[in-house]
Amino acid sequence: MKPLKYILLSCCVLAAGCDDFLVENPETSVSNTGVYNSLTSANAVLTGCYGLMQSQNCYSFNYLHVLSASSGMGVSIKQNDVNLTSMNILPSDVNVSNVYNGTYKTIMVANDIIKGMDTSILPASVEKNRIHGEAYFIRALSYFNLVRLFGKVSLITEPVTSYDNAHVARTEVDVVYKQILSDLQKAWELMPEKADKEEGHPYKYAAKALRAKVYLTLAGDDENSEYWQLCYNDALDVKEHGEYQLVRPYANLFGSPNKNNAESIFEIQFSATASDGRMTETTFPVGHELMDKIPTQGKSWGKTRPNQIAFDQFDVNDPRREASFVYGKYENIYEKGKDKNVWLYPSPESNADENSVFKKGDSEYAAWKKYYDPMMTARSTNANFVYMRYADVLLMLAEAANELPDHQSEAYGYLNLVLDRAADANGDGVRDNNTETVPEAVDESVSKEQLRERIFRERLKEFTGECDEWYTVRRRGEAYLKMIMQEHNDRIDEIFKNGKLREFVYKYNITDDNVKKNMLLPFPQDEITRNENISQEEQNFGY
Repeated sequence: MKPLKYILLSCCVLAAGCDDFLVENPETSVSNTGVYNSLTSANAVLTGCYGLMQSQNCYSFNYLHVLSASSGMGVSIKQNDVNLTSMNILPSDVNVSNVYNGTYKTIMVANDIIKGMDTSILPASVEKNRIHGEAYFIRALSYFNLVRLFGKVSLITEPVTSYDNAHVARTEVDVVYKQILSDLQKAWELMPEKADKEEGHPYKYAAKALRAKVYLTLAGDDENSEYWQLCYNDALDVKEHGEYQLVRPYANLFGSPNKNNAESIFEIQFSATASDGRMTETTFPVGHELMDKIPTQGKSWGKTRPNQIAFDQFDVNDPRREASFVYGKYENIYEKGKDKNVWLYPSPESNADENSVFKKGDSEYAAWKKYYDPMMTARSTNANFVYMRYADVLLMLAEAANELPDHQSEAYGYLNLVLDRAADANGDGVRDNNTETVPEAVDESVSKEQLRERIFRERLKEFTGECDEWYTVRRRGEAYLKMIMQEHNDRIDEIFKNGKLREFVYKYNITDDNVKKNMLLPFPQDEITRNENISQEEQNFGY
């Protein structure tokens, strides 16, 4: 067996900036060795695969930043992100390229694990199947992200060991989805029940929950799609057998004190001592008192923010607003006097006085609160990135049931489970109607079309700041993205009545071509340049 250091090196096999980052070399490849004939070393490679998901190019920073800033529901307050935030993204955008490259690095190690476990001489066991199944789950999840973000992508399912097979043409979208569904079926068959899962790892019902979301995505805006029934079947099975629960109150879902809770289906694990999660640093404004353990102000700077409509969509009495955002006025722990009191959205500039400040490029926006880490002392956070949770399953059930004549009457109940939790500010299991807490429950007086719109809006609220918005506003087609872009522009016109926008405040260009263009991210220019089987003519529409 090769020394363990080479096993771990293989998990970072593509971190060196070579021209063909997909190619494994003899010094780092673990395929066709004895690595997968030992559960200890196979687990080490799986840990390294998760480590790549924790990297800055994936969920630690770039995935969160790109999907939030370009969703239509978020912004960046940094000058180098003007194109990203204004939906004029360039194919050379380094953040977009990093998401693409970081995801493929994860896929390459997942491929190696799958191949290695296929040929392993280890006897069948729960542990062997778990490692194998989680690798299938990771690969499916990674390709699901890529195909939604970029459309056609290179479908690579074997370890890449030569220059020639590193250059793979873009694969048709339906073929990529077929592979995703195949991988999730394998994950379902191999991953363990909850009783045999590893702490912080997904178990078999995570595969079925993710497959329900794949079916939901494939259904699109087609009322007659067969995928509505398939989504319903999987989501219902997860609800009835997956053992997930809604956490009450909503505020107890987030931040480092609430990791891997009963609602969690899959989280990317972060630790300030073992990984480099930057979500807290990226989403909290400078010197916010919730981050009072940080010794210097450069460790929290709030680059990635919700835009105005992301905040305004909440009624003032909705407990999710308080749990999701830092807003209004806060005290900068590093400043004194007037500079100590900083206004954030929704407070207007006129609120600033001799005892407070309004900072351009900062005060125009609230900030997301979901990556709160009270113990953070430096850049790295202990808060996890929550990729999927049980509320998502219930909203999928509601949406799918609403499209199915035989189940339409069930949709109200599934949505109300999420709404009742949202209105349970005290976490005692009781909707707080006495204080007129919203959101209100729905009943059968709401039409199918109205319920479809309500589910869409509640999904945007429920998952604000969790990267679901990018997909939600595009999943049903261009009309939904155009609507969100128009709502943003209308709100900006309302705020800036003189038409003079401040720095880091943008309006979208809402032509049909620009809306169509922004249904996908640009295919990374560096991949077109590197890959001999992808030409410039294959760039996504409009870029």
